[in-house]
Amino acid sequence: MIAHRLMKILAVITSIGAYLMLILGVLVTKTGSGQGCGNSWPFCHGEIIPGTITIAGVVEYSHRIMSSADGFLVLVLTICAWILYKRDFRVKLFAFMSLFFVLLQGALGALTVMYEGTFALKWLLSIHFGLSLIAFASVILLTIRLFQIDREQAGASKGPEAVRKLQYPALGLAIYTYIVVYTGALVAHTGAVTGCGYQIAGCGSTIFPNLTSLAGIQVLHRYGAGLLWLLVLGFLIFALRQARERRDVVRGAWWALILISLQAVSGIINVLTMGQLLAALLHTTLISIFFCELCYLCMQVGWPWKRRNQAAQKVEGSNWSSIQSRKGNSIRFCSLLYLVCDCS
Repeated sequence: MIAHRLMKILAVITSIGAYLMLILGVLVTKTGSGQGCGNSWPFCHGEIIPGTITIAGVVEYSHRIMSSADGFLVLVLTICAWILYKRDFRVKLFAFMSLFFVLLQGALGALTVMYEGTFALKWLLSIHFGLSLIAFASVILLTIRLFQIDREQAGASKGPEAVRKLQYPALGLAIYTYIVVYTGALVAHTGAVTGCGYQIAGCGSTIFPNLTSLAGIQVLHRYGAGLLWLLVLGFLIFALRQARERRDVVRGAWWALILISLQAVSGIINVLTMGQLLAALLHTTLISIFFCELCYLCMQVGWPWKRRNQAAQKVEGSNWSSIQSRKGNSIRFCSLLYLVCDCS
């Protein structure tokens, strides 16, 4: 149908817009343009088209315009998804998550601007980035799901079957990645990228991570990122043993290891360049793609709670069958008793 094709085109455009929104947010942080439009929101210095505007104002206002435009696209995409794909739970779920987290991160961004210096703290800015990442991943998953539905309806492929042994590992890996992302966002917003200088393997006398110094924040993120790489490697080995026949899962696990390795290299470049803009944008791009890859793996292997629901349905179905069987036996016994009595 033409409507479904237009829906997929809209989803791709919205995904690109979500990525640009994410990157422009990093650009605002790296250039210190958060106050480029003053404390007014959503306009710049209270004007739709400001009379005078600085470079910082251009960067900040571009981020606001892009966020508003993509928010509108997400709203249209969500409405269309709920109308055209009423029976697909995943489409409706990802569409709702896209809209919810876009609105939530937009509201948080507004509070950050309007209450700068009083209410907006470094951790609040980190949460803002984390919500933007979930919004981006939700739009990407929605786009992937729309293309999957067409292949399933055309008979080219069946829907992905659940891989029970990988469900909890994939979900846990995604959750842990999200936590590590927050430590990275905290490094960016506190300026802790220079906390260890040019040192890569160590960090001077700082060994244990803490939040009281820039070096401690940097070490916290390094430890978390190092453990993440090991967990991804372990997940790949486990996937090769448990789901070798599932090419989509194995391929996704390989891509996850490649992306987290590239992320580590970009992190080293970010340290050596003392957080230069291009290095920071590359670092953000790779972690965003990596997180989307993990979310895709979660979608492909199935959700753990869905297994429990199916098990409950099976138990309920078996109980109902047992009741019907006993009911049928009772009816047959009564019929036989009636015939015996009638004959006598």
